[in-house]
This record gives sequence, structure tokens and C-alpha cells, in this order.
Amino acid sequence: MPPRPPLTESPLLSAIKSTPSIWSAFAIAVFCWLYLVNKNVPQPYLDEFFHVQQAQLYLQGRWNAWHPKITTPPGLYLLSYVQVSFGAFLIWSGTVTVTWLRYLNFDLGAFFMPYQVLFTAFVIADSYDVQSRATNLRSKVERGWSKAIFRHTAFNICLFPPLFFFYGLYYTDVASALSVICAYRCYLMQWRKRFILAGLLSLFFRQTNIFWVSLYTGGIEVLRALPGGRPNVEYPKNPTFFDVVAGSWQHGCVYAPLVNQANFQEYLMSGISLVIAVLLNLRIVFRAFRPFFLLLAAFGAFVMWNGGVVLGDKENHVASIHLAQMLYIWPYFTFFSLPMLYPWLLNLFIPDITILPKRLRLPQAKTHAPSLLVSIAIMTAMLAIVHYNTIIHPFTLADNRHYMFYIFRLLLLSHPAIKYLSVPIYFLCAWAVLTALAGPDHKPTNPNIIQTRIRNNNNSNKRLKPPATHPWPKRGNSVPFVLIWLLATSLSLATAPLVEPRYFILPWLVWRLHLMAPQPVLRRVKMQRGEDEFRITKWDSGHDHKLWLETAWFVAINAVTGYVFLYRGFAWPQEVGRVQRFM
Repeated sequence: MPPRPPLTESPLLSAIKSTPSIWSAFAIAVFCWLYLVNKNVPQPYLDEFFHVQQAQLYLQGRWNAWHPKITTPPGLYLLSYVQVSFGAFLIWSGTVTVTWLRYLNFDLGAFFMPYQVLFTAFVIADSYDVQSRATNLRSKVERGWSKAIFRHTAFNICLFPPLFFFYGLYYTDVASALSVICAYRCYLMQWRKRFILAGLLSLFFRQTNIFWVSLYTGGIEVLRALPGGRPNVEYPKNPTFFDVVAGSWQHGCVYAPLVNQANFQEYLMSGISLVIAVLLNLRIVFRAFRPFFLLLAAFGAFVMWNGGVVLGDKENHVASIHLAQMLYIWPYFTFFSLPMLYPWLLNLFIPDITILPKRLRLPQAKTHAPSLLVSIAIMTAMLAIVHYNTIIHPFTLADNRHYMFYIFRLLLLSHPAIKYLSVPIYFLCAWAVLTALAGPDHKPTNPNIIQTRIRNNNNSNKRLKPPATHPWPKRGNSVPFVLIWLLATSLSLATAPLVEPRYFILPWLVWRLHLMAPQPVLRRVKMQRGEDEFRITKWDSGHDHKLWLETAWFVAINAVTGYVFLYRGFAWPQEVGRVQRFM
């Protein structure tokens, strides 16, 4: 692949400075949530008991003490130590309560998370422009991404309900997600030293972050370093399976079609091509992956020193192969991102898409749908996973304070056939989530030549030479990128026997950051230069209505789950007087 031009964040600075009210409103919303939690739940709740006790041990200077029920590294408590130190509290007294410790996630969620997400979203979109400029060096495409789209996307991501909920509780999830997003941004900006530092810091919050800061980013770096196959050069225009294998073996290149040009067979061909290219270019692979070996080595040293991955409660957190996690994730994504996915589902099921508004028409939805034979093969594999690898952790059906308790009771205990009948839902949701990475396909009807006129002081119209051709930018996510994301997601989830919605936060964040906004289209725009008025064409993108639906959806979910948590508690007979809450 051609070398990447250096990226810059400067166009985003004006977007941040021009909209302080958005982030002020978000910070107020987070503070209101924290205030209500502290008012109604002044005592530690669930895992907060362990986290608060460990934080107080550190605040007392007892650095060698460790709570036996805590499984994650001590990053949260070290941050609390720093925050309390700057907060002018008596750090050695041990009197800091949970209501004060919860302010850590408020600070991280309200002030740090929005800007990290905003910068990362901008850099990812800019990388799509880099791809376009690299594939067509004569292209002079002006970026048409609206700054409002970046702001709104970052705002929605920060509103993500499983993340927003923990802005008001003392858990590790907010700091863990923020550290990985920060490391990912440093990687995209090619800040090697900062990336390694941020990657090492992310390992202080959750062990599974190693898959994102090392294998995921390292896989993308390897993909960028490997030579890419070109149509009609290394591969035919419409290659078959054997064409891809032969071309990859002969040239050592990767077959990397964009998601919006691929069907299921291309995913298989691209995966095999990637493996062949890696084996034939080991020197390139090792050179590209060299910075990530340091993170793997650090994590390996920790595992050897600790005698395992988890720190405490090892008997209840034994690593195992749990492939069913890769089935549960798709309804999770579809439920929370239904506003972003519903056009794909509509276009798939409606026979005549012309009855839909133009902005909702996605003709590629039907063309990307897998064939009947492929669908049967995939769902057969899913049925095998459901039958042989459905693992129910003892915690799942033993605690009715979690939503997963009721979902699994419905899935497993209502009727033996329910878990098998859910397989088509898994399949459909997986198709929608992966196909949505293709992005909408709103091409202009005639993007090549648009007439331009000029009006001067004499009010005489003069036809000018047509402007230069505007090539349609080839932006988008590639199939190998999706495969690398799937690999990192599988490794981070399939090793955990316990099904927790919190575990899906990072895969969703990365997926949502790469979910493309509507492509810019060519629009005729008036411009004034001195006394002359020009009509020119430029790339422009309107605001995506799905972002507003997503905002409303997230606000509604946060309102319902927050209300249930705060005001719909219940009591256990064995713990009279103590309120149990749904979360």
C-alpha cells in the first residue's frame, strides 16, 4: 500500500471550540445522573463494595493489600489516589466515601471521553480521505464531512447506555474504555511513544484490553504494511476463489475489497489471502508488528508473575472457550444501534424499495445478502455452537438484580427450543451489523461534469469551461479490517464464561466509530470573489437523520434504566431493609 500521508487534527479544533454548549449540556446530564445516584444510593452497591474497600486501602498507603474478590488490575484505584490527592482531601484518613469516589467516572465521562471520541472519529474519517487520495493521486476532492456530524456522533457514542450508566458508579468500565480509545487515537495519529504508553496504561484497567491495544491495532498496522492486490493487475476484475489464492501466492499481496463491494465469499477469500500474504512477508510483518510486541511482552510478564490472567476470585473466573458470546453480541449491537441499522433491515425485507424515501434506499442491502446455501451453512454452525457451547456461569442465574438473569431465563428455561429458534435472529443481526460497515451508498446522479457560470458587474452571463471531473471517493472499511475487528472481538469475549453487557462496550465503540456517515455528494454552491459571483461544485454532506433517532433512542434507554435503578428497587427476604436494584 502507498505510504500514509501524515494526519492532522487542526480542522477539528474549530469544531470543538464552536460548540461548547453541546459538551456543557452533556456534562450537566452526567452530573445530574451522578447526583441522583449519590442521593438515592449513598452506600456502595454490588461490586462497588470491593472497589471502594480497595481504593480506601490505597488511600491509607497500604499498597501491598489486595481484596480477594477483585479480578481487574489496580488502575481505577491509582486514578482515585491521584484524584483525591488533587482534591485536597485527607488521603491517609481513609474517610473518603463512595459518593466522592464516584466523581472519578464523572470526570472521565463528562470531560475526557467526549474529546477523545471526537478526535478519534475525525481521524478515522480523515483516514478514509487518505485512502481516496492514495488510490487516485490526481484527485482534488475537498472533504465534505460536516463538522456537525462529528460532534453529533461523538455525543451519541458518549450517551451509549451501558457506558453512560457507569458514569455514576465506581466501576472500571469508563476508565478502561477511555484508555483504549486514547491508545487507538494515538495509534491512528502515528504517535508511537504515546501509543505504547497509552497501551500500557490501558492494561492497568482490564486484562482483555491487550486484544485491542496489541492484536487489533497491530493487525491493522500489518494490513497497512502488506502490499495490496489491485484489480486487473494481481487479480482479475471479478476474481474467483482460485484466482485470489493464486494471485496472493504469486505476488504476496492481500485481496482487500471494500465492504460495500463484498459478499460472504469475499470475506472467506480475503481471510485466506491475508494468511498467505502474512506467511510470504514475514519480515514485513515482524517489522510492522514490532512496537506491539512490547505490549504483549508486558502482558505476558504480568501473567507469569500473577500465575494467571485474573488477580482475585480465580475459582469463579476460569478462562474457557465460550463461542456463544459471538452469538449474543449481535442482538446486543442491533438493539442499541437499531436507529443506525433499521434502513438495512427495511431494504432487505421490503420487496420494492422504491416505496421508501430516497434517503432510506440501499440497493446494496439485497446484493450483500448471503445466498441460501451460505445462510444454511452459517446457521448450521451457529446451531452447533448453541448446542455444544452454551455455557451458563453460576452467577448468571443466581442474581436477579441483573437484566441478563431474565434474558437467560427466557432463553433457556422458558422452553428447550427457544435457544435454537434464536439462531435466525443471531444470523440476521450479524448480517445487519457487518453490512452496515459498508456505509450508505448515496452517489450523485451525474458527478462528472456540472456547468459553471459567472456573473460580473455588467450583469452579463458568460459560460465558463466546465470544471474538472470530480472523482467519486472510494472511502470505506475494507473486508480485512472487519476480519481483524472480528478476531479481536472474539478473543476478548470468547475467553470469558460470564456474559456481561459491560464486556461488549469496547467492541461496540470500535464498530460505532467506524460506522460511516452518509457520503458527501456534489452540490452547487454560490461563492463571492470580489465583485464576481461564482457557482461552483463541491462535496457536501447533509446531517444524517439516523443520528437524531440514535440520540432519542439512547436518551430513552438511559431514562428508563436510570429510573428503574433508582426508584424501582425490591427487597430480598434474607436481607430485610436493604434495597436491591436492577442494573
